[in-house]
Amino acid sequence: MVDWIATASGMAAAIGLLFTGYQVWLLNRQARHDRRVMLDGVAVSWRPVEAPSRVERADGTSKWLYEIVLVNPGRLPIDDVHVRLQFPCDVLRLRHDGVMDSRTDTLTLSAPVVVGGGERTWRRHLLIDYSKKGDLITTYAEVSFNDIDGRRRTNRWPRAPRQRLDSSAATPSLRE
Repeated sequence: MVDWIATASGMAAAIGLLFTGYQVWLLNRQARHDRRVMLDGVAVSWRPVEAPSRVERADGTSKWLYEIVLVNPGRLPIDDVHVRLQFPCDVLRLRHDGVMDSRTDTLTLSAPVVVGGGERTWRRHLLIDYSKKGDLITTYAEVSFNDIDGRRRTNRWPRAPRQRLDSSAATPSLRE
């Protein structure tokens, strides 16, 4: 009888150890997933806060006000942050004192540190060729930063390049 009880007790302990090991494995897997999501989730969004409705200058450009927001969804800070907003056409940055930067298709912004769960917002006045406003949908951003371990990472938004919609392309009929 004692042998049977010892065997049953040993099997129950083994099953308990297997269950505990499985739970630890699940917790570690979830922690790895959460870390990847936090690092891959460092995102940049942008939107024109003020968009012109017509050409405003003799050179065909108009003044736009863009708001660019960087979000760090993780619990830990990131540092040495650089955002590169890539436009499909040349833009000119118009500074608050009226000084214009040279023409470029890239706007670069920096922040020394963005705390965990924090965000950084920039507002920039840009002169953009009004005839190119339809191409602005293909604008994308890359954010480069150091994670808490000091590793350099770069995320791109949107993740996949967008295809410009061509209004002359054939659209399928609902009857087909």
